[in-house]
Amino acid sequence: MPLSRIDAIWDVQSRWPGPGIFRGAVMSAEKIRSNRTTSLWAALAVIGLAWGSTQIFSKIIVNAGHHPIGISFVSTAFGAIVLVIILAVLRRPLPFSRPHLIFYAVCGATGTALPHALGYTALQELQVGIVSIVIAIVPLMTLVGSLFFGLERAQPTRLAGLLLGAIAVMLLVIPDTSLPDPDLAIWIALPILTSLSYTIENIYIAKAQPAGLDPMQIMCGLFIAALVMLIPVVAVTDTWMPVGRWDDVELSLVAMTFAHIGAYSGFVWLIGRAGPVFAAQVAYIVTLSGVGLGIIVFGETHSAWVWLSLVLMLAGLAMVQPRERAGA
Repeated sequence: MPLSRIDAIWDVQSRWPGPGIFRGAVMSAEKIRSNRTTSLWAALAVIGLAWGSTQIFSKIIVNAGHHPIGISFVSTAFGAIVLVIILAVLRRPLPFSRPHLIFYAVCGATGTALPHALGYTALQELQVGIVSIVIAIVPLMTLVGSLFFGLERAQPTRLAGLLLGAIAVMLLVIPDTSLPDPDLAIWIALPILTSLSYTIENIYIAKAQPAGLDPMQIMCGLFIAALVMLIPVVAVTDTWMPVGRWDDVELSLVAMTFAHIGAYSGFVWLIGRAGPVFAAQVAYIVTLSGVGLGIIVFGETHSAWVWLSLVLMLAGLAMVQPRERAGA
């Protein structure tokens, strides 16, 4: 039953109690509302957990000793194949006009080719939990970019959230006892650059997305563009990743690709069903699941500074999240 119909029943009940049979209908509507809310929260948890798990799969692949560029190429190629198949099944053609090609190229570079290579390199040196905390600054950096381009207005609470996010990152870098080895602090720059790359993609999509493209078409276009970019790079550097053995590494790559595509598709679906404010809360689950799965799967341990950084990052995310507009 559509939520609007449930709300209509609820509004009538609030004005006129009606006979017992009507009250029963209202109770049924309330049960549907409750079930729907539970389902949305469950979907939010599953999407966030799937997104957070991609870091675990990435770490498994990286630990096998493959080069980050080679991993980026193979994961991008597999993702492109899956997305082409999905669009074919859905019968959604991918536009290839000049504006579309430029859009795919920019998004492919900033949203896949560059951040994937940087992210895999970071995971060679850093714990999954640390990378998950730093990557969480994407919404904060996106807010900074949105303020710069006039897409958002400055608000004291959200600016305070940016400050908390900055402090959270500094807590990972400055104290000598924060990371397992103080020399690892320099590698924090890589997930920061990864976040910056994703931020550029977010801002560019907001300002330059061609009309008529749905999220699945955008993903397919940017994956194909990233693949085209990576082919000469992996050829020149001779960093091909061998495939065909179907061991734990390749199974992790397959799982990572489906988790990423499924989480992104689910996120778009959740925005349509519950709105962007509710869906934006997935950021908390992505971060927490990345940290938690790192502990469960790899036995990672963290200092008090890291836990404090996590708390401040989550608080910062809460303060920069979009709010419901009046009358919405």
